[in-house]
Amino acid sequence: MTVVTLLSDFGTSDTYVGQLKGVLLGIAPDLSLVDLTHAVPPQDVLEGAFQLATAWRAFPPETVHLAVVDPGVGTSRRAIAVRAGDHYFVLPDNGLISLVRLDAPFEVAVMLAAPAHASPTFHGRDVFAPAAARLALVGELRSVGKPIALDSLVRLPVAGVARSDAAVRAPVVSIDHFGNCRTLLRPAELPGPPGQLVVRCGALRVAGVRRAYGDVAVGQPLALFGSHDGLELAVRDGHAAREWNITRGALVEVEVR
Repeated sequence: MTVVTLLSDFGTSDTYVGQLKGVLLGIAPDLSLVDLTHAVPPQDVLEGAFQLATAWRAFPPETVHLAVVDPGVGTSRRAIAVRAGDHYFVLPDNGLISLVRLDAPFEVAVMLAAPAHASPTFHGRDVFAPAAARLALVGELRSVGKPIALDSLVRLPVAGVARSDAAVRAPVVSIDHFGNCRTLLRPAELPGPPGQLVVRCGALRVAGVRRAYGDVAVGQPLALFGSHDGLELAVRDGHAAREWNITRGALVEVEVR
């Protein structure tokens, strides 16, 4: 039984997600379908990219990840499928797969052809879902499209981790349901021991990098590494983004005290 995950900005108040599942099961009835999220803000490719990149490794090898955040649907943007890290990704070529590359080098990529009957407003149903189902059945990228150069794939312009002397800086890439402000800065990139650091973002200043939310009192801010293995700013039992007026793109600076 092959696992297919689904990620989109479709929400759940309409039938769009149900139609995706109908097409998938119509082609491959034995699929195991897992909803990652359908609550990506509309047309927010960066948020979709972050959610995809932080979730795919939780699944077994050969999983097919169907991701549709596609503001360019019906235009000349390419529809693609990519193999990386022993997984498959079926999605628009608009940067949605950009952050997966941080953990898994791309192996092969193909361009999917849109069938003549495809709706120019719903490639998720008419292009991506059929390709994902066939890929789950066959397990071969060339069965669903024509090879394309890996270096031709669109990348999002996300600022990386910058280093200068005893400090590192990284932008907030995503803010989760709890108000935690998440970056892509990994533990190995810290400029010193966790207890000897200061973390700043705007008016927020915290001493040290903690292990868990419970390491500080209720209502207190802290920095720690989240489950995505990236540094995040949080408030215990609170909402860091709202309380400290932090927005996506805000710069987080870590330096030795």
